[in-house]
Amino acid sequence: MDSIKEQEVVFDEHELIVSMTDVKGKIVYVNDIFCKVAGYKRDELIHQPHNIVRHKDMPKVVFKLLWDTVLSGKPISAFVKNRTKSGDFYWVKAYVAPIIEDGKIVRITSYRRAVSEFVKQEASKIYKLLLEHEKSHTLDETTALFGEYLKERNLTYEQFVDRLSLGKSVSSAEALQIDVDGYYVDHVIFKTSIVRSVALGKKDIEVKEPCCCNFGKKLKSLESMPFTVHPSWGKVHSYHNHVHALMKEYVQRATEGATEEELSEILKSVDRDTQGLLGMLRDVIDNYIEEGIML
Repeated sequence: MDSIKEQEVVFDEHELIVSMTDVKGKIVYVNDIFCKVAGYKRDELIHQPHNIVRHKDMPKVVFKLLWDTVLSGKPISAFVKNRTKSGDFYWVKAYVAPIIEDGKIVRITSYRRAVSEFVKQEASKIYKLLLEHEKSHTLDETTALFGEYLKERNLTYEQFVDRLSLGKSVSSAEALQIDVDGYYVDHVIFKTSIVRSVALGKKDIEVKEPCCCNFGKKLKSLESMPFTVHPSWGKVHSYHNHVHALMKEYVQRATEGATEEELSEILKSVDRDTQGLLGMLRDVIDNYIEEGIML
């Protein structure tokens, strides 16, 4: 009897799956979106190994690269096909980062977003190749194969990930190594910290000026890059300024007794503008890549 065909579970591009593990990979925290998409109750996930959602289509070499990088103290992004409790699947782009205290890694946090159909198709091709290789070779040999795959395309792993994120084929060697996902996480942290402060009833909540938040500092550091001559570069700053203005409005309206519905509408605008900001940043980089004048 044929097995039941797996169904894909999709989630909104604005939703963020969040989890945290110890250094052994055991889950210590999951958010509601994780539970909803993976189909587990929270108490079914806590203290379980994170590979509870591992899908058979994922090559071991990807997780080796991920863990080797994170345990060295560095963040990494990866495209991952996960398995739900019911046996279906969902695709994510995971941004995984270590939490370091007193020079020691104490926790590992993962922020995961939905990916495009292009990413799913392209990542599946290389993952199928790696899986087939793993059947008859050691993990080190498959790691070397992946390294050769990237070398042939004159790409680092980070450039490979970012290239696919831009919806561009990895057959092109031209890519900029800019961690746009890291910028997104900066804005999520910026927004949620203010929302949490409001919920706790804190007084005199400060919304930092655009130039002072982590994202603003990163934008400042990019100003020497040649792609900033693109006409749309100014729009990146405009989106960023507007996001901060909206969060200031959120704090002000909350102190004036605005309804939950009114505050929710402001946060929806923040999310839309954040996506617009990141999309514009990607467009600026992408157009520069396509013009072939970078590096």
